[in-house]
Amino acid sequence: MTDAREYLTSIRKAEERLSLKKRQVENLRDRLTSLSVPTDKEVVSHTPNVGVMADTVAMIADMEAEISRQSAENVLMEGQAYLLLNKLPPEYSSLLIDHYMKGKKITEICKTTHLEQRWTKKKIASALAKFQCILDHGDI
Repeated sequence: MTDAREYLTSIRKAEERLSLKKRQVENLRDRLTSLSVPTDKEVVSHTPNVGVMADTVAMIADMEAEISRQSAENVLMEGQAYLLLNKLPPEYSSLLIDHYMKGKKITEICKTTHLEQRWTKKKIASALAKFQCILDHGDI
C-alpha cells in the first residue's frame, strides 16, 4: 500500500534530484571549458588534458541521457499524481500540491489561504486522508 504523504513528496524529491543532475552537468561543462586542448602543432601524447576532456565529454553525454530519461519519468509521475488529485475538491488538492509537491511551509500556505495555522494543518490532514482513500480504493 502506498503512503499518500510519501507518494506526493516523492514527486518533489524526484524534481530535486533532476535539478541536482542538471547542476552537475553545468559544472562539468564549466570544467571542460577551463581545460586546455592541444593545438595542431602540439604532440598529443604530452598533453594530459586530452584524456580528461574525453572522459568529461563522455560523462556529460551519459548524464544528459539520464536527465532526459528521468525528465520523462517525472512528467509521467506528476501527470498521474494530478489525475488522482483532480478527484479531490479543489481546496484540498491545492493544499496537497502546495505543501507536499511544491514544499511550501504551513506558514506560507496560511498566508495564501487566510486561515490560521491549526486550521490549515487540519485541512491538510483531511485532504491527505481523502487522498489516501483515493490511492487505496480509487475513490474518496
